[in-house]
Amino acid sequence: MNVIKKLRRKFILISTATVTIIVIGALSLVTSVAYIRINAQIDSFLIYISQNNGRISEHKLPPNTTWFSETDWTGDTPDFPYQLRYFSVLVDDQNYIKEINIKNIAAFTETEAIQYAQMAVQKDKSNGIFKKDRASYAYQITKLPNNDTLIVIMDCTRDMAIIQDFIQDSIELGLVCIILYIIILAILSKLAIKPFIRNMENQKRFITNAGHELKTPIAIISANTEAIELINGKNQWTENILKQIQRLSKLINELITLSKMSEYSTENLCFTSTNFSEITIEVAKSFQQMATDQEKSLKYQVKPDVSILSEYKYLYELVNILIDNAVKYCDDKGLVEVKLSQSKKTVTLSVTNDYIDGKNIDYSRFFERFYREDTSHSSEKAGYGIGLSIAEELVKLLKGTIKVSYNKGKITFIVKFTN
Repeated sequence: MNVIKKLRRKFILISTATVTIIVIGALSLVTSVAYIRINAQIDSFLIYISQNNGRISEHKLPPNTTWFSETDWTGDTPDFPYQLRYFSVLVDDQNYIKEINIKNIAAFTETEAIQYAQMAVQKDKSNGIFKKDRASYAYQITKLPNNDTLIVIMDCTRDMAIIQDFIQDSIELGLVCIILYIIILAILSKLAIKPFIRNMENQKRFITNAGHELKTPIAIISANTEAIELINGKNQWTENILKQIQRLSKLINELITLSKMSEYSTENLCFTSTNFSEITIEVAKSFQQMATDQEKSLKYQVKPDVSILSEYKYLYELVNILIDNAVKYCDDKGLVEVKLSQSKKTVTLSVTNDYIDGKNIDYSRFFERFYREDTSHSSEKAGYGIGLSIAEELVKLLKGTIKVSYNKGKITFIVKFTN
């Protein structure tokens, strides 16, 4: 059933979107905390080295000074001062180099140390990170009390690699979790919507059975009423009875049709070349007398020999519903216009009728089942808000689109099919 498939897909889509947002949010938060923590640790080491004139004391290790830092482990190993790879350059206020310390790093010569120290100063930032080949280095520029400038550059390749690996692992873990969730949800979604399917099937079965059961007493009432008219002649009461019988019969047929619409699918239809022009003209002519009886005008402008791949009976029913609705709800002494046009890729059917009281109506709800706008669907006009719902289902079934609009006192239904 199309409705069930659509419901299941929508259920899976919404659930997956929700879980995806949660997973992305959680992993982003964890990754951000890890990134901030590692950067805080790098800054802590750089500040410590800068405060010790570009060196690390073997007996005084950097303390845990940041909120994001992990438990201070630097004091647990005496080898920690030898694990940091860094160099420092001391420059006086005249930009002359006073001291270079490259004892704790092997990747830089004195010339390269000076070159990268100058590059760090030119960035106009007191700290940051730059790349050399595939390695990453963090720098800290400190202005000393004697106006000298100390530039400390530390190898943070391992720290940056940890962050990159963590981000990559988070993305892979998130994707795996989402894919597993989709698979599990697809398997279990049948159980989740099973009560809805059962209720829907019971509702359809009730409508169908009730519709068929009601047809018998209605037929009997109609036959008896006609017999009374033969004996006693027509009168106001018998005409009202027959009129209400016709309305009730139409309602039952529409309910049965609507309940069965979800059983149909495009795959089960046999699309053939169908003359859309002939159908439109035939239906329009069939409603001209009704429009005349109600003192309304019906005009049609149909491009000849317009054909589309469609199912004849469903296309006929669609045109019939739209023109019937237009004539029924057209203003007194108003005009109904039916137009069929064709462009290179699109066939368009528009049905327009005068509708003065249509300014403040929610047209987005016109295709809802049993929706009736008080100002337009008055009790004087037969209808139960089912016809347009059937029209929308038929358009979907025939691979088209339908929309409704209101402009300058006229309401227009537009149906489009792609060639």
